[in-house]
Amino acid sequence: MAKRIIFIFLLITGSYLTFPQEVNFDEHCALAFKNILALRLNKADSLLKTEEHLHPENVYIPYLHNYTDFVKLFVSQEKALYDKLNGEKSNYFSKVEQLSDTSRYKKWMLGNMHLQWSVNKIIFGDLVSGAIEFSRAYYLIEENQEKFPEFEPDELSMGVLHVIFGLVPDKFDWLLNLFSIKGDVEKGKKELSDFLALTEQGQSLKYLYTETLFFSGFIELNIHTDKERLEELLEKTEQMNDSVMMIKFLQLNVLMRTGRNEDALELFDKIDSLNQTGYPFAYLDYLHGESLLRSLNYTEAVRKYDLFLEDFKGENYVKDAWRKKAWAAFLSGDTTLYFLNMEQVVSKGSSRLGIDKEALREAESGTLPDATLLLARLLYDGGYYTKALDILDEDKMWLLFSSRKTVQYYYRLGRIYEQLERDEEAKTNYLLTIQKGSMMDDYYAANAALRLGEMFEHEGDYNYARECYEQCLEMNFEPYRNSIRARAKEGLKRVLDK
Repeated sequence: MAKRIIFIFLLITGSYLTFPQEVNFDEHCALAFKNILALRLNKADSLLKTEEHLHPENVYIPYLHNYTDFVKLFVSQEKALYDKLNGEKSNYFSKVEQLSDTSRYKKWMLGNMHLQWSVNKIIFGDLVSGAIEFSRAYYLIEENQEKFPEFEPDELSMGVLHVIFGLVPDKFDWLLNLFSIKGDVEKGKKELSDFLALTEQGQSLKYLYTETLFFSGFIELNIHTDKERLEELLEKTEQMNDSVMMIKFLQLNVLMRTGRNEDALELFDKIDSLNQTGYPFAYLDYLHGESLLRSLNYTEAVRKYDLFLEDFKGENYVKDAWRKKAWAAFLSGDTTLYFLNMEQVVSKGSSRLGIDKEALREAESGTLPDATLLLARLLYDGGYYTKALDILDEDKMWLLFSSRKTVQYYYRLGRIYEQLERDEEAKTNYLLTIQKGSMMDDYYAANAALRLGEMFEHEGDYNYARECYEQCLEMNFEPYRNSIRARAKEGLKRVLDK
């Protein structure tokens, strides 16, 4: 047996290699997998039906059907579809379980299928069931690594699992202790980075390149971000075919999260037609609305949010979409419409996500936002840092603000100065945010402490970094609590290891 598992993905020549009869990643499966990642799910289903007619014993068929279901639920977040597919998934699992225990594909496939369903269950609020699925995935992949140490695809799955378990919120630590599992974000990131390099080195693992790039990019975006690494990943996305929707989705997120709003708007225009021909991806309209709002194009932003709210079948981001419509109305001078939209924030959608919790909190306050701070926030999020700074500098009446607005003001200045690489001014304003806001239940002071910790860590000042991370973890706040604390815990772990 060769040291490397020989998965052939030579679609250009049309040649392929047949593995042992039960597991056959042939041309139909390869094309189906490619179409799944491009969200051309009807085409993928047609290819799998053809494969099933030709090779009914091929276990890759149920594996890819399960992958299709995962993508459908990830994209649509439709509860009725979740209930339906959750009831049918045992058919796919039972077919894969028929593989011999001597097959290196059996536990790898089952582990990935459990991993996919764990994500689905977390999305739909089935947290304990999702955690159990995660643990099953972990043990299956771990056992497969021990039994088949040269089976390289396990490294992708384990990298993702290490990161996910490293980000488990504090209130679920008991589950990790129950299953005797330890996460390690930095280890997981390295495993993904190393595996991505492997997929670029030859044909045997090339079919996993797109999936690995997708996971690597989103994990890099949401953890302690290495800017150089993010630039590398962005360059890789730009080199890929525009038809791979999941990669375009990643590319949009990178552009929007790194302040390149104009580039994001151009990309939205390019992929709008793709979104019309593939599986409906309403969340792209939400993101497009975000990008338009950051450019202060209120009318078009509202149009995109309306499309999202009309087509989206899930509950996440719904409250925030109504809040953003309210912001657009307020900044256009219509306070009556602002409050009408805020009423919808209270009654529509769920508040599982941090951004929806923040929207609900704002709606329940019953107060108008400060126009200057709101404009500065939008411009900052779009990467228009100089414009945002100019707006904050125009009004010098900050001493008349409430204490909460003052905290927001210093926090926003800190974020802007950090992006403009005016580090000392950023630190000063972050420290003022902490000084004035550490006893409040908003997230500003906690995130300021996190940002300070990451700045000091980057400079090699690990003692100050440790103090900032610890300070962040000591604060009591609600919005974005899980994500901020997860990054602070990872930061503290890194500096303590220095």
